[in-house]
Amino acid sequence: MNVLRGIGVPESNILLLLNRQPRSLLYNPVRLKEIVEKAERMGFDPSTKMFLSVVIALKSMTKSTLEKKFDVYRRWGWSEQEIHEAFRRHPLCMTVSEDKVMAIMDFLVKKMGYSSTLIAKQPSILWKSFRKNIVPRALFARELLSQGLVNDLKLSVLFDTSEKDVC
Repeated sequence: MNVLRGIGVPESNILLLLNRQPRSLLYNPVRLKEIVEKAERMGFDPSTKMFLSVVIALKSMTKSTLEKKFDVYRRWGWSEQEIHEAFRRHPLCMTVSEDKVMAIMDFLVKKMGYSSTLIAKQPSILWKSFRKNIVPRALFARELLSQGLVNDLKLSVLFDTSEKDVC
């Protein structure tokens, strides 16, 4: 906790981390300090909640594992800039398993016809449940589009709208 306090992480965010990821605070302080400093060098603001997501993402994998994740996205045509921007928008997209990324991208790009780079701009999609969220919503959207009931459905509207907001 002192490492996080020392770089300006608000107490409320430390408590949030303690509630959601208590093991994060049982981490080797030297390694945690390295991760925190890396997140700062990447330009993330320690006073934001996003900073904690970055720390969790970086803590959860080695440098070689992170590079393997980047390779998965490169296979789908993402540029280095798109990969880094996706990480900046939703750091936990790098913690998604290779199999899940491949399944989601295969479904959305090959079967549904979405652009891979469009998904790079909305990386939170990769954190959604493939079977419970992505497949039913995408199929529903395709049906609405095919019947001419809507002209366009943005990925953010399709996948980031909660069911509570719709009902």
